[in-house]
Amino acid sequence: MPGQAAPLAERFERSLGRGAVSEILKQYGGEHFLPINQRMWVEEVFLRLVDVAERDDIEYTLMVLNSGELNAFSLPGGYVFITRGLVKAIGQDEAKLAAVLGHEIAHIEKKHGVNAVLRQTGLVVLLEVGVMALDLASADLLRMASASLLQLLNLGWGREAEYEADLIGQALAIKAGFDGVGAVSLLDDFFSVSSADLPMKVFRTHPDSKDRRERLEASLASFWSNPVVVGDPDLLERLNDGRNSKEDQRSDPRDRYVVSEVQEGTGLEVFDRQSEQATSARWLDGTYVRDFAWSPKGQYLAAVVDQGSDGQVWVCDRWGIVVRKVDVLASSITDLTWSPQEDQLALHVQGSRGSEVLVTYVKTDVLLPVGGESASSASLWLNSGLYLAQGSAWYHTAAPPVRPVRIPNPVPQVLQRQRILSPQVIKDGNTIRLTRPSLTIP
Repeated sequence: MPGQAAPLAERFERSLGRGAVSEILKQYGGEHFLPINQRMWVEEVFLRLVDVAERDDIEYTLMVLNSGELNAFSLPGGYVFITRGLVKAIGQDEAKLAAVLGHEIAHIEKKHGVNAVLRQTGLVVLLEVGVMALDLASADLLRMASASLLQLLNLGWGREAEYEADLIGQALAIKAGFDGVGAVSLLDDFFSVSSADLPMKVFRTHPDSKDRRERLEASLASFWSNPVVVGDPDLLERLNDGRNSKEDQRSDPRDRYVVSEVQEGTGLEVFDRQSEQATSARWLDGTYVRDFAWSPKGQYLAAVVDQGSDGQVWVCDRWGIVVRKVDVLASSITDLTWSPQEDQLALHVQGSRGSEVLVTYVKTDVLLPVGGESASSASLWLNSGLYLAQGSAWYHTAAPPVRPVRIPNPVPQVLQRQRILSPQVIKDGNTIRLTRPSLTIP
């Protein structure tokens, strides 16, 4: 009997989800067809997530709904939905898209939807009783179960189910080669959106977003590798040379600005080589700058500023405008290092918990402890990961690799036919005159 119940439950799950698809399409304005290049990009993110999913009894399907609201959800049996409004809001950020789709795939992987329906309708007992009882009344039971599914979809699968889908979805995204910080960034986006632009069920069915954010941020550090000692002599020589020449980070990689700390006063003095004169205003004027470093390609400048007992790093664009402030409470920042991609900073901090290394993102407010128990004094970031100096030894740690989405066979954008202004020539005796141009399609 148990061997028969498992396939029956799988058939029931697929039938349950398939039966609700038409009602979902009706509620959300039908299916929306994205431009082909965007559709291929979305599908590639989805397929990479499906490839690392564990259930092999599910055929996953993705549909984009013709609705401007910001929403995504899934149905039992492998049906994943995302609105065109949410696709538009995500833009080209594949980490955020992977976070959304990974979360919904996780609901299906853990059978949150079908289990909620079975509990609601009491079908768990019926499945345990036997196959024959369910087969005899399958049509009526499916209608009842479908009605319960649509009702529960609006109410949500439950607080614990959402927490579980958050963490499993994040793990799926990372396993598929996406940056796990996308889940945190996505919640930050929801914080900044007016509640009027969000469907009510986002607030009614999901746990407190700040609590979810804290859990997702905390889990990010667990995906970094444990620091291991570096033994390669050539790499050690390169790391020591890089440590000794770290002053190079103070020079503008694009060789335009000469930035220096102010001897008396606040801010940074800036000389513009292009105009061959000092800028009219100091950068970060009004703050005491203790150290600064340009990002490898010169897009940003990070400065350690004196803010009393708290450590702060202010990140500026290359025109001196502050784009992010990083707070490290009750700690002082002793060193900072840029990642080669310019999207992360490694901060060495000294506080109540001793010396530790924290990684933060330029565009996402996270602080990830990645140095383990080693009290490193400096760091160097290479393409292969982050290297931490502890005395004369070096240790290596790294985040999971991120693979950008590449469309196998890009489809060229179709050139739209442009209207041409064509004046009409009229002969009147020996006179030739032109009429007002008319719009014609070539």
